[in-house]
Amino acid sequence: MSSDRANSNTSAIHALSKVSIALSETLSLDKLLYKAVAQCIEICSFDAAVVYFLEPSGNYFEAQHFYGIRYESSEQLKKLPTDFIGGIVIKNGKTIITENLAQHYQQRPQLEDFQSLISVPIKARKETIGVLDVFTKDHRDFSQEDISLVESIGLQIGVASENAKLFESVENVTTKLRELVTLNQRIASCLNVDTLIQVLTTELSRVFKADILFLSKNDSPTLQVNASNRYEGSKLTSDSLIENMLLQETNKIHHYKRRQTQQNLDTVFERFEIQRAEFINFSYGANLNCLIIAREQCHQWTIAEQEVMEGITKTISLALTNSYLFLEVEKSRERNSNLRALQTAAQEKERQRIAGEIHDSINQSLSGLYFHLQYCRDEIEHSPEKVKAILDKLLSITKDNINELRQIIHDLHPLAIQKFGFVGAVDELVKTCSMQEIMKIKLSVVGQPVRYEPEIEIQLYRVLQECMNNVLKHSEAGEVLISMNFEHARLRIMVEDDGVGFVPSEQISNNHAYGIMGMETRIRDIGGTLSIFSQRGRGTKVKITL
Repeated sequence: MSSDRANSNTSAIHALSKVSIALSETLSLDKLLYKAVAQCIEICSFDAAVVYFLEPSGNYFEAQHFYGIRYESSEQLKKLPTDFIGGIVIKNGKTIITENLAQHYQQRPQLEDFQSLISVPIKARKETIGVLDVFTKDHRDFSQEDISLVESIGLQIGVASENAKLFESVENVTTKLRELVTLNQRIASCLNVDTLIQVLTTELSRVFKADILFLSKNDSPTLQVNASNRYEGSKLTSDSLIENMLLQETNKIHHYKRRQTQQNLDTVFERFEIQRAEFINFSYGANLNCLIIAREQCHQWTIAEQEVMEGITKTISLALTNSYLFLEVEKSRERNSNLRALQTAAQEKERQRIAGEIHDSINQSLSGLYFHLQYCRDEIEHSPEKVKAILDKLLSITKDNINELRQIIHDLHPLAIQKFGFVGAVDELVKTCSMQEIMKIKLSVVGQPVRYEPEIEIQLYRVLQECMNNVLKHSEAGEVLISMNFEHARLRIMVEDDGVGFVPSEQISNNHAYGIMGMETRIRDIGGTLSIFSQRGRGTKVKITL
C-alpha cells in the first residue's frame, strides 16, 4: 500500500517536473500555454483542455488556447460570460469537478463531445486571473491525485503566464523606448515646419495608437489641420472658441472628456467627433499650434504613456521654435538677396542716369564751348565786338554747367552735411523739394541738434531723401511735415503726409517693398528702428528712432 502511494507521488512529481521544464523553455505566452495544455493532457490522459483568462472588465472569459476541441466548437467557446462553471471558480478561487456534463448541454451545446470536467483556478499574486478546464470524452471518476496534479499545473500556468506577460511588457517598453529615441531624434532634426508637423501626425499616431490632429494658426483667419485620420488636409475657419483653446497654457498636457470638461471645449471637439483627448498648445510669436491626441472613450493613459508624452512635449516645443527660427532666417536671406539685387540694379541705374546727364548736358555743352572758343580765337582780331558777345554767352553757359555739375555731385554725396550739418542738409532738401511747388513741406526741429558720425548722418539723410521721393511720386499729398526731436540720448524723426496712403503688408507680400526694405536696412545698420504706419485714404507716417 505504502509502495503504491510512493509510486503515485513519484509519478506526480515527475509529471510536474516535466510541466515545469516545458514552461521554463519559453517566455512566449502563446507557446507557453500550448506546452502547458499539451503536457497536462499527455500526463493525465485527458482528451481536451482550454485555458481562459478573465478580461479586464471582469464580465467575460477569453480563451487563450484550445487543445483537443473541434474547430466549430472552439469558435463558439472563444468568449464566454462568467455565468458558467468558470465564473464560480473565479469567485471562490476553488476547483470545481463536474463528472456529468450532460446536465449542462442545454446551456453549452458545444460541450456535447465531453462527459467530465475539472475546472481549476489559475492564480497570480494570490488573485485568480483565469481557469484551466480539462475534459474527458468518457465518464471518469477523478482521483485526488488527478485533481491535485491539475491544480498544480494551473498554479504553474499562472506563475509562468505572469512571467511571460512581464517579459512581454518589458519587451514592449524596450521597443517603445527605442522608437521614442528615434522619434526624438527625427523631431529634433526637422528644420522645416511642414515636415515636422507631418512627422508628428504620422509617428505619434503609431506610437500612441491614436488619432493625431495638429492645428496651426497664424495671422490668417483660416485654421490649417494636419491629421492622421480623415481630417487630413482640411481647413477650418478659426473662431473665438478655437482661439481660446489655442491660448490656454502652452507646453502643458490638457485633458478633455466630453461633457466633463469646459463646455466650450465640447463645441470645439464635436467638430472633429472627438469624445476624449489630450491636447498640448505651442506658440511662437503669432503662430499658434495645438497637438491633439484623440483616444477611445474607454482608454486610460498609463503612467508610462503620460511620462513619455511629457518628455516628448519639450522636444516638440524646441523643434517648433527651431523650425520657425529657421523659416525666419530663410525669409531674411531671401529678403537680403532681393535687396542686394535691388541695390545692384539701383546702382547700375544711377550710374546710367549720371552718365546720361553728363553726356546730354555737360558733355554737349563742353563740346559747344570748345568749338565756340576756337571760333573766337580765329575771329578776335577781325571782329572783337562780335567775339565779346559770344564770350558773354559762353560765360552764362559755363555757369549753368557748373550748377548742373554741383547737383550731380550733391546727388552722389550730400556736401551740405559737411557744410551745414545733418539738420542743415535736411533743410536744403526741404527747400529743393519745395521749389517744385507740388505740395507744402514743413520742417520742425525740437531740442538741441547734435552731430553724429558722418556715415550715420549720411544714412539718415538717404532715408529722408527716399521718403521725400516716395511722397513726391506716389502720395498725391497736399502737405508734408518733417519733425526732428533731439532728446537727451535719442533722436526721433517723423515724416507725415496727408496723401492717399497704402497697405504696407500688401506691398511686402507683392514684392513691391524694396524701397521700404532698403530704408529699414539703412536704419538697422546704424542701430535704429524704422516703423511705417499707413492706411488707404489716411496718409502715411514714417517713424525713425535712433
